[in-house]
Amino acid sequence: MTAVQQTQSQELHADVLITTGTRSIHRVLVSVFHKEGLEVLAKAFIQAGTEVVSTGSTAARLAELGVNVVEVSSVTGFPESLDGRVKTLDPHIHAGILADMNNADHVKQLEDLHIAPFDAVVVNLYPFVDTVMSGADSDAIIEKIDIGGPSMIRAAAKNHKSVAVITDPADYQLLADRITSGEGFSLEEREYLAGKAFEHTAAYDAAIAQWSSAAWPKPETLSNSAACVDESTSVDANADERKKVLLPSQYTRTWRLEHELRYGENPHQEAGLYVDPLHKGGLAQAELLGGKPMSYNNYVDADAAWRAVWDFAPQIAVAVCKHNNPCGLAIGATAAEAHKKAHACDPVSAYGGVIAANTKVTLEMAESVRPIFTEVIVAPDYEPEALELLRTKKKNLRILKVANPPVLDLQVHPIDGGALVQSADKIDAFGDNPENWKLVSGDPADETTLRDLQFAWRSLRCVKSNAILLAHDNATVGIGMGQVNRVDSCHLAVERANTLADGAERARGAVAASDAFFPFADGPQILIEAGVSAIVQPGGSIRDEEVFEAARAAGVTMYVTGARHFFH
Repeated sequence: MTAVQQTQSQELHADVLITTGTRSIHRVLVSVFHKEGLEVLAKAFIQAGTEVVSTGSTAARLAELGVNVVEVSSVTGFPESLDGRVKTLDPHIHAGILADMNNADHVKQLEDLHIAPFDAVVVNLYPFVDTVMSGADSDAIIEKIDIGGPSMIRAAAKNHKSVAVITDPADYQLLADRITSGEGFSLEEREYLAGKAFEHTAAYDAAIAQWSSAAWPKPETLSNSAACVDESTSVDANADERKKVLLPSQYTRTWRLEHELRYGENPHQEAGLYVDPLHKGGLAQAELLGGKPMSYNNYVDADAAWRAVWDFAPQIAVAVCKHNNPCGLAIGATAAEAHKKAHACDPVSAYGGVIAANTKVTLEMAESVRPIFTEVIVAPDYEPEALELLRTKKKNLRILKVANPPVLDLQVHPIDGGALVQSADKIDAFGDNPENWKLVSGDPADETTLRDLQFAWRSLRCVKSNAILLAHDNATVGIGMGQVNRVDSCHLAVERANTLADGAERARGAVAASDAFFPFADGPQILIEAGVSAIVQPGGSIRDEEVFEAARAAGVTMYVTGARHFFH
């Protein structure tokens, strides 16, 4: 476009420039990576005689659709260069976007510079996330970090009093309608579109920050521990560096709304499932193979069960969860055996629960699940016969296939005015290894008892505090959870063990585990009187010796781990 044409274009709609209200659209800048939906805009541009400035492949596509396009290079007087890295980064473009047309001085400057303003900017960005998820190398990913696109979007959103900005292809029809009607957008509508645009660029930048923080860790040459500390402090310095990686000064993440849920924990609460765009194969991306759509509570329980079973990999494990707590957890030689043992812990609570397996669901396991009312089953895969049985015999059962084990590293808990962030609790503390346990009472556990103690200790990670868990033969037999004192949890674990299996006293001969220390001897005394053979607990109470003495007096084996697994 010549300077004369630009001035004429400006004069053409000078009557609608000086206003903060509705602005009609006469000149549009279009630069999009994804070309889907341009047909809608092209039709409107042609019908309204809209002046369209565009870049490279976008201009070519619009021209194919019959639009009389002005190439960006003819406006800037400078060719697209550096393999397309530089196209729109030019004052002739950005002045046209950023000029406040309510400011007479801005209008005069545009006239003096022979630059015409834009009424609308239509931009979508290079597919950074898609490129990362494709497994591309670092160089290819870097080339998909958009520079000009976010600059135009932010400029138009900032100057929303004068410019309408469109980043969502779902809004193309809206823009087309407002162009052909001559109506344009009101100030309130432009504000809304600007907010969407800032949200779009924020999510884009957050994804880049998330990827780069993992791809480009802090080098040793910039680490204080490399040059500025002596040997005696190097361990603490290295720990500090690890904390900085997990807990950066700005916690930047983005989640994309996958779909709305019917409601939240209760029917009056709104809810939606958001997914991490840089993660694939997790529970949030699970494939629904059968049954009704997942609810908010379904996801919460499924996540608890899914994480629980993978604490035991590569051993085959099955968990039955209800209200974010296990009502049964077991290891078995087969999926079916593990499920039967887990279900037997608390058949009453298993009604309406969620079942998770860390192995393929077999036909034999599906047969044992069939008579039990279950909300969700989640597994990495299903035998074809098992899937067919579950689909046909349990039509409402939600059948989830999750490709990958959980990889959660950080947990975020919103609180009023902020959020708590912590590294995920995993079975990786020094005290989680039985070789590091300290025997404080009784004889060393034999191989079978030690195996059950280790199982019980691992199982505690997924039980709400205060947690007491009884186990036998690599299966839970009694779980006391979510109580406000540890004595009540001990009573509950014993009661469940002894009343939910046709009167069998399952506590007798079982082992017990506590997720935190016993503050007094009354808790372990309940377990000892119930007949447990061994106890494992973190230790660390000021009354540890009283607790140890109670176990010694009864001849009960007790280990302390020095580690804790609270789950609030």
